[in-house]
Amino acid sequence: MTVPVTPPERMITGARTTRLLQAAAVCVLVAGGAVVVARVWLGSNPADVPGIPGPDTLVTAGVPLLRLLSTMAGVATLAGLIATLVLYPPSRRGVVSRAGRRCLVVAAWTSGAWSLLCTAQAMWTFADILGLPLAQALDPEVVAAFWWDVPQVRTLLLMALVAATVSVTAAMSSTVVGAGAGAALTVVAMCLPTVSGHGGGSAQHAVSLVSGVVHAGGSTVWIAGVLALLAFAARAGDGLSDATRRLSCVTLMAVAALAISGLGNAYAQLNEPAELLTTRYGQLVILKAILLGGAASLGWWARRTVLGAWEAGFRGRLVFVRLLATELLVMVVAAAAGVALATSAPPRVVPQFATVGETLAGFSYPPPPTLSNVVLGFRPDPVFLLVCIMLGGLYAAGVIRLLRRGDSWPWGRTIAWMLGVLALGWCTNAGISAYANIAPGLHMGQHMALTMLVPILLVLGGPATLALRALRPSAGPHWGPREWLVYALHSRAAAILTNPLVVLVIYFAGLYGLYLSSAFATLMGSHVGHVAMQMHFILSGYLFYWILVGVDPRPKFLPYWQRFMILVLASALHGFFAVVIMMSTAPIAIEWFAVVQPPWMTDLLRDTVSGGQAAWAVGEFPLLIVAIAMAVQWSRSDDREARRSDRKADADGDKELIEYNAYLASLQRRSGESGAPLGPS
Repeated sequence: MTVPVTPPERMITGARTTRLLQAAAVCVLVAGGAVVVARVWLGSNPADVPGIPGPDTLVTAGVPLLRLLSTMAGVATLAGLIATLVLYPPSRRGVVSRAGRRCLVVAAWTSGAWSLLCTAQAMWTFADILGLPLAQALDPEVVAAFWWDVPQVRTLLLMALVAATVSVTAAMSSTVVGAGAGAALTVVAMCLPTVSGHGGGSAQHAVSLVSGVVHAGGSTVWIAGVLALLAFAARAGDGLSDATRRLSCVTLMAVAALAISGLGNAYAQLNEPAELLTTRYGQLVILKAILLGGAASLGWWARRTVLGAWEAGFRGRLVFVRLLATELLVMVVAAAAGVALATSAPPRVVPQFATVGETLAGFSYPPPPTLSNVVLGFRPDPVFLLVCIMLGGLYAAGVIRLLRRGDSWPWGRTIAWMLGVLALGWCTNAGISAYANIAPGLHMGQHMALTMLVPILLVLGGPATLALRALRPSAGPHWGPREWLVYALHSRAAAILTNPLVVLVIYFAGLYGLYLSSAFATLMGSHVGHVAMQMHFILSGYLFYWILVGVDPRPKFLPYWQRFMILVLASALHGFFAVVIMMSTAPIAIEWFAVVQPPWMTDLLRDTVSGGQAAWAVGEFPLLIVAIAMAVQWSRSDDREARRSDRKADADGDKELIEYNAYLASLQRRSGESGAPLGPS
């Protein structure tokens, strides 16, 4: 009888799999214990009302544990996708390697588990918010009546849907494009819980929104990067130094994002800095910061000091792997502390306003609008303030890199871009940003600027062209930022989005679909909806003017006569919209503006009509600027084509003209032989 012998390679692979499963179990147990300890340390929820029964122990303990497990599943999914994109080299055509494909399979399984955990978390969260035992909360009648009305439940169900999409994408894809799309969706989904429930527009909500999104995204990328690098190092394969260098830039940005967003979170959740020491919530925040700092120090030590001993032999490899494992374990404990903080009420006292309208708007009513208040006032919006800083800083960095390299860049484009950034900052952070939330006329003025003025200036700046010239091509098979940008500009999605019909639908959906329906009032009711609406204004305008006067490359070049036809059609649609607003018999979005109406706003309908008149009078000037820019570009295009023809004629002795004259002469000879005239009689 022959006894089968297991190959050594399979024995080693099996041992590694067993160790990885054991390590995962240890991480789950440690993180679960940390969550329990942190919740016990924080004590009872300050939001609980005495005398009113709350959820049972199963629900209370299950909410943070399920959130922790779903977070870990999302991190594991992103780790597999990062390994595919960064650690294992694909082919030059973007097809992943065999090891990368195995990582995609792992990501497909973990994202499937993530989807199930998000669904379970939605059930437990629903019961926790209603204050009912799980069995009663999941009663079909209760679910049908309240399930979709809870924002946190809607967010978790959306996360489950995104996770399922990532699972299918990872399972079916074999390219870096699929892996990149899955990684982007994963990061977005991990940030979704931080944006649910941000109503109003107060500074606290705005800071909490920005810092929460940055913190969630940064921590997810950091932990996932370390997990991917640890799995790669545990295989004792070659190329660890190169893989570590590729990930170091990403982890460094994640650490910086965590540090900055941590300060923002502390500001948004605490009343004063002293509460960091006087409250248990603040003490847990300090403990989490210490853990993250320790993990960052361990990572720096492992990469700078121990990595050099990797080639020295087994001892150096073992030390490096152990340091990475310790760093990961510390970050998991810090993440558990973050989950405990996120599922507990902070000590921050919500400011109380004098009226319901001020409470919904999130700020006290400003004085009656004057030119000084509207133009020179200042009401910072952290979301768009951060966006403006990033847009201006990245563009300036690209220009500086070109100049240092000895290349030139048109100053007109730089001026246009910077003016666009300043206009965006003024629209979202000046006094008009406060008045636009409570006055329909000034809101219409802000909308016109965000949709028509800001995008024109940004488009004329040519950011994609600058990036293509400033970014270096990837030296190896891995795709860098430049390769991703080239793919995006020539992708099928870009071809669809730049189709003139699609562009017009997207652009005018923000006019007719928003202001002539209840969508406006719904979006204004939350800070996230308000930000999303303004983002739509900017992006739809950018897309529209990109196909008209954009200098950046796009999938399909539109002839200038087609551009002028689109501009004429857009002008007509815009003018018709202004007429509709001017002839309105009721204020726009009365469900919102009637509730937040300040005392000095005596007639909402008259203010609405004034906004329509402003849209009619002022809205044509940006279109005139676009028409002039298109005429100049058309003229320059004809000049370039003429010079190109002249150079070609000089090079080949005007061969094309000679051939054309010979063709005409042959036609003349045939006409003379047949006796028929050459032209029409």
